[in-house]
Amino acid sequence: MNKSAYLTAMNVTTWRVRDTKVKPYLVIWDENGELPEAEPLINAVLELIDVKREECDFDCEPHTGKQIVWDLRRHKVRPRTAWLVSEPLADLLVGWQAKSALWQQIYQWREQVSGQAPSKS
Repeated sequence: MNKSAYLTAMNVTTWRVRDTKVKPYLVIWDENGELPEAEPLINAVLELIDVKREECDFDCEPHTGKQIVWDLRRHKVRPRTAWLVSEPLADLLVGWQAKSALWQQIYQWREQVSGQAPSKS
């Protein structure tokens, strides 16, 4: 009797490779922090830090093993391991100060990572 048949006969489930790809990146925000009108902003920021949206999970809590690329929570928690830390989406959509601070972080991040800052167009 082969091993898999033996395990099946004993009602032991066998380990299988997950069909879905694990997303390595995480964007965290406050509960109910997602705003449909912020989709273009989210997409633009992720593109500027060279992260595809399909590679990101969006949640209220950090997950072990995932790199936090953007922390949008109102109350920041230490240690800060996110690439970008900004005000929540609602504030980014209405305030130029929050957008300016986020832009400066993106500029600094890109200079640090690739030595190339985004063009101001």
